[in-house]
Amino acid sequence: MTSLEVSTQNEDAGPGGYAAARLLLLHEKERSGPPRRTALARLTDDWLAGLFAAAAPPRGTALVAVGGYGRSELSPRSDLDLLLLHDGTADKAAIAALADRIWYPVWDLGLALDHSVRTPAEARTTAAEDLKVHLGLLDARPLAGDAGLVAALRTTVLADWRNQAPKRLPELDELCRERAERMGELQFLLEPDLKEARGGLRDAQALRAVAASWLADAPREGLDRAR
Repeated sequence: MTSLEVSTQNEDAGPGGYAAARLLLLHEKERSGPPRRTALARLTDDWLAGLFAAAAPPRGTALVAVGGYGRSELSPRSDLDLLLLHDGTADKAAIAALADRIWYPVWDLGLALDHSVRTPAEARTTAAEDLKVHLGLLDARPLAGDAGLVAALRTTVLADWRNQAPKRLPELDELCRERAERMGELQFLLEPDLKEARGGLRDAQALRAVAASWLADAPREGLDRAR
């Protein structure tokens, strides 16, 4: 049994318990890189699922990880990219109260949070208007609540991505070129931004998005290692 497992069993599920377990994990010398990112994502999954359950959520709601967190790639300074998804049947005040019960504990710990509250139709509309939102939803992963609601959204968003590929992929190419111009090329920089520079993690995400369009295959080798 690892020190992390001992901590998560003995500590309560509140912010203090999560913070202590998170600190232990981040100081484990034997675990770094992808294994640590995955472990941190799982620890955070359990904490957020506990917050969701404790808030007595209405039916037809789900908490969803998107973007890098949706891929379980959670680094110590990563934002928590979260979507509170609901089917529109619950009272707006109840949805707002549920959101507060989840967002405020995250803020109380000083963690960066990128959050939204949407119905599937609203998520789809926003994705059509904002390329970055669409990219994030491609990696949507249910944390708690109505898994069927999340699965339906994922299916719709992925179908939209494939149907709109002739329009979206040129937008993605432009986004990558603009970022490369602004951030430079990773291998030639003394202090590169490993996420934003050309050849960094954002470009790995772009390759996954291209593959999801079914217009090209993902690289057969090296992509997982690069992440």
